[in-house]
Amino acid sequence: MRGRPHVLAILGVVLLITVILGISVGPVSLPLMDVLKVLLSGLPGLSGLSNSVPPAHRTIVMDIRLPVVVMALLVGAGLSSSGAAMQGLFKNPLVDPFIIGISAGGAFGWVLGLLAGERVAFVDSDIVRAFLSFSFGIGTVTAAYLLSRTGSTIPLTNLLLAGVALSASMTAATQLAVYLFIDNPTPIIFSLMGSCANSRWSEIAVVAPVVIIGVLILSFFGRELNAFSTGEDNARYLGIEVERMKVIILAVGTLVAAIGIPFCGMIGFVGLMVPHIVRRLIGPDHRYLLPASALFGGAFLVLCDLFSRTVLDVAIPLGIVTGLIGGGFFIYLLKARRAYT
Repeated sequence: MRGRPHVLAILGVVLLITVILGISVGPVSLPLMDVLKVLLSGLPGLSGLSNSVPPAHRTIVMDIRLPVVVMALLVGAGLSSSGAAMQGLFKNPLVDPFIIGISAGGAFGWVLGLLAGERVAFVDSDIVRAFLSFSFGIGTVTAAYLLSRTGSTIPLTNLLLAGVALSASMTAATQLAVYLFIDNPTPIIFSLMGSCANSRWSEIAVVAPVVIIGVLILSFFGRELNAFSTGEDNARYLGIEVERMKVIILAVGTLVAAIGIPFCGMIGFVGLMVPHIVRRLIGPDHRYLLPASALFGGAFLVLCDLFSRTVLDVAIPLGIVTGLIGGGFFIYLLKARRAYT
């Protein structure tokens, strides 16, 4: 399709607009020109542009809103590209990056890190939480992979079943830990529901390289994912090392989906819903679907974050917003499919 590069360009423009909107709108509305001047002042030779902007506005843009918007963009891009890759790998449009245990393992590690930080004086709670959350998210997927392996092959159905079982077990373990050891579980529950509100540049420095490199790697294997979508036998016929490619796509897809959990909690439905929408815009070719999903997913989560912190007087967890939108979206899909059957 000749129009695919144009769709990617349009999605890039949409992403840029949502970023500017996410920075401008909030409890204190900022003039659009002030936002643009502050953002452009970071470019070489344009540092003087922001001199005419009130210092308070510069602080709001650079220290408060821009880190939140950038984190939402990165997490949305990572979840969406991971979802598109997983759906192509499993040949199932209902597969989500979290269905094989990433989020449940990450949540359990996050709670363990919190408990360790509270009980061990010399432990930095933030660092431990991030490390354990990421480690348990990756570890849960690794356990699902090892449990599903049969000889030298990895039956994808077995992997899904192992992921679902481990996800349920880790969720129960998280609930048990909160019930037994957390005196005031409300802040924990809010954090686990998902939020980018407290994002910092130091956290973005960790998330950004993983997401950017991961999305590029997944997009590089678009041809292989196209082959997987037609079946493993066809992929082998085309000369693709099927089992090796499964490991690569699972590993990279898991990394880009898991990296945001320590900092933003569990944000569901993005990796499930966004690839569906993007397929309708750009088609099923993963060479275009993966970068388009990253762009659209980034814009989508920035808008969801903007909605979560501006629609009511109290901030709504980001995971609730994406869950409500995702649930409504799939009810619509169900009705639309019935209408044509």
